[in-house]
Amino acid sequence: MADLPKPPNQPSEAELNDFLSKVDEIESVIKGLNSEDDEKRQLSSKKADNIIHKLEIEKKKVTDEKAEVTEDADLPQTRTGFSRTSINKEAFKNEPPPSQTVGQVVNEQPMDQTAFMAAMETDAKERAADKKKRQKIADGFKEQGNVEFRQGNFEKALEFYDKAMEQIRDNLAIYTNRAQARIKLEMFTEALTDCHWALRLTPGCMKAYVQQGHAYLGMNEYEKARESYREILKIDNKKENIVKEYLAEVDRVEQASQAEVKATELFESGQEVAKGVVDVLGKVVKADQLPLYYSGGFRVLTSLLDSVDSRTLFRTNDGLQLPQNHPVLKRCLSSSPTSLSREERDLVSAALDMLTSACKDNETSQQKLMQLPGFPEQMIVILEAKFKGQGRLLRTSCLNLLHETSLTDAGRGVIVAKYDIHRLISALLPLMVKPSSYTDTAAAVLNNIALEKKVKTLLRDNIEVKILPEFENLLSSNKTSAQIAGLAASSATNLAGDPIVRNKMAAQPILWETSARLMQSFSEGKLSSPLESVSGLLVNISTGVASAQLSDVSPDVSSACYAVMTSESASDVAVSRSLAVLSNILPHNSAAVGFMSEGERVVTILNLLKCGDSVKEKSALKCLTALTRDSGSVRQVVADNKGTSLLLNLLNSEDENTLGNCALCLSHICAVDKVCSKLTKTNIIQRLLVLARDGRKPNVQSNCAILIGKLAQGDARHLERLRELHGIEILHSCMKHVK
Repeated sequence: MADLPKPPNQPSEAELNDFLSKVDEIESVIKGLNSEDDEKRQLSSKKADNIIHKLEIEKKKVTDEKAEVTEDADLPQTRTGFSRTSINKEAFKNEPPPSQTVGQVVNEQPMDQTAFMAAMETDAKERAADKKKRQKIADGFKEQGNVEFRQGNFEKALEFYDKAMEQIRDNLAIYTNRAQARIKLEMFTEALTDCHWALRLTPGCMKAYVQQGHAYLGMNEYEKARESYREILKIDNKKENIVKEYLAEVDRVEQASQAEVKATELFESGQEVAKGVVDVLGKVVKADQLPLYYSGGFRVLTSLLDSVDSRTLFRTNDGLQLPQNHPVLKRCLSSSPTSLSREERDLVSAALDMLTSACKDNETSQQKLMQLPGFPEQMIVILEAKFKGQGRLLRTSCLNLLHETSLTDAGRGVIVAKYDIHRLISALLPLMVKPSSYTDTAAAVLNNIALEKKVKTLLRDNIEVKILPEFENLLSSNKTSAQIAGLAASSATNLAGDPIVRNKMAAQPILWETSARLMQSFSEGKLSSPLESVSGLLVNISTGVASAQLSDVSPDVSSACYAVMTSESASDVAVSRSLAVLSNILPHNSAAVGFMSEGERVVTILNLLKCGDSVKEKSALKCLTALTRDSGSVRQVVADNKGTSLLLNLLNSEDENTLGNCALCLSHICAVDKVCSKLTKTNIIQRLLVLARDGRKPNVQSNCAILIGKLAQGDARHLERLRELHGIEILHSCMKHVK
């Protein structure tokens, strides 16, 4: 990286080296004074005397200079100095006699080690106290700068960071914060300087590399920006996702720059299409025309924006600024949509269609448009408006633009960053209830933005206040189509990826009941896709949530899941998800256990346990373990239907969860008469001891120990076999893992 300019008030390299050499000299003197060698101590004592004498001379010199400047401070300056000379006679008062060599100490006793150390300690304490005081002042300025930065007042923030820098110049946070403010103000070179000094203070500072990358990106130094971002991975390889985002942004900016160069060349070549875009743009900003004139112009532009080059020309010629710069369009967007005339609504609709075409497959245009001040708010107002008839075309245009933007990573990112997400989702959900021309588009927009991790974080606090009731209303409405219900369920499933949101969803009884009803309906109607979506939602909100929430789940959910599992028309995905929901609920819900304990239903679980699909088998085993724990009748059904042999085979599995649940389930079945006796004809004790020796799987160890104990209690032959294999010692060592 090229040498960067030195920031104001920073020492030069020469000054810094001089300072460091003085520190080394003093450190050497201190070591000498502490030496056990008398000669070294005497030599160091002389060096200490000389250092102190030099400091006194320098201090005297500074005092004399200050006195001279004070006397002549108000005098006008000439090229060579002040216009008159004043000699400070007091400056010679303490000068040594002419015969004395400069720097020689006369009639003074050498300073001893104790005195020198005391002087050094006092000076260090004074400097530490002064630095602490300046640090406190600097921190105050820094915090004021942070407040201004968060409010978007970047120039004011920079002023406070500069003041903080005047107090203390070795604070990493001040450098990186000031770099961030300078980047916002497009002071990229200055920002690089701050990053340079931050990295000198802390070579592994990730924030400095991030800001350095941003600064290089602002200067169109794309490869240097990439190099800066890649440095982050050398510091922390867990930051791979965020580095990917930074590198993707570099690619977007570079591609946009290349597209702009190409579009400019195309325009300058006189190509008709390129000239047409620029000419029509010039015409649609013509003042004092009827709305019909502008809407016609916008539609002509829409037809011309059919290539990357034409869309780039539209952007580079301020086409994306029309919502702010076009007086009539700006007025219409700023007004209540329901107050607009038919022609004005048509004008806004045509403008939004034009912007949709301009943003097609163009992340840079999407970002620039959605970052226009006030534009996101205007879009939400259109979605919230109560339209009738022709006004719905305006809403359709608005949704089309949002959908086009939500299809890209950058587009979704800018929507999340600039929109009130609670309001946006609350505006989208009601549009999905009643079938219309834009229902599918509204659902698609919701589904796309629900993919963003930040959306889930933003919804954590009060999703249950309005958004979840809207979801429930949508899913429970008779007007909602199966397709839309499925899309809504998929959106909710995406949101449930956040643990806090998931727990809040699981705490909504209506959501469970509504989902169960839809599963029954979709299963009976052989509607595979929406059935998979709703069952997927229930899998998510039943996984990793509080036991108390699952204990209150309605028996209707178990009934719906069982209906899907036994349906001939249900897809494998739907069956697998329904079984997974049951496996999550049964360990916590006595009502669900009661429902599933009937013999025929237990046999269904046993059949799924040997279906050959590993995913289904794991869920079936988890269900069976919960059922055999709580129900004696289930234990008997399992024993009567060759379930014991089936479980024995699963003890050869390599999967830890399967082994743990299998051993636990067998321990439950040991309560059935003659089961332990039948197992004496197998090598179960030997197999369990092998598993119990594996210290890498404590859950398996503990469950195997429990099973061995049950077998030994149930039949003395197991105890005898245990002794033959010296298994008592193994059993004792494993019991510490039993919970």
